[in-house]
Amino acid sequence: MSKVEVKKADSGKNALAFFEEVARRFQAVQKRAFELFENRGRQPGQDLEDWLKAERELFGSLATELAEKNGVYQMQITLPGFDAKDVEVTATPTEIVVRANTQEEKETKEGEVLWTEFGSSDVYRRFEVPNPINADEVTAKLENGLLRINAPRIAKPKELAAKAA
Repeated sequence: MSKVEVKKADSGKNALAFFEEVARRFQAVQKRAFELFENRGRQPGQDLEDWLKAERELFGSLATELAEKNGVYQMQITLPGFDAKDVEVTATPTEIVVRANTQEEKETKEGEVLWTEFGSSDVYRRFEVPNPINADEVTAKLENGLLRINAPRIAKPKELAAKAA
């Protein structure tokens, strides 16, 4: 299992670059969703479908799962074809952002390949967690195309009181 570096985005240049990237990607989805809306003749009622379709078109579709066990959010995300060095996980107290980028350079000899789907692959997904997490303790590992992220949840005041009793 390959360990994936988890970055914390909460202050300084790292946070600014991170949030600028989130804003840029959000705007791209917003623009594409509006194009889909216009292509449908501006008929209301399918806003969510337009938004989700735009996200899938721009960032790919990944099978994901979020579970909670003993106060730890456990995420599983399929990332077939990526190595740990291609994957970046960023954590804030309220969300986890996964970005995977690989540049596939396949040499082909002219006249032999009729078509190919090999090429660059860019995946970007942002996941909000139901309750705040400790961004300093988030861990991530990639094995056989499955990214596993553990994010300890910050205990609620009631839970802290129950533990103290």
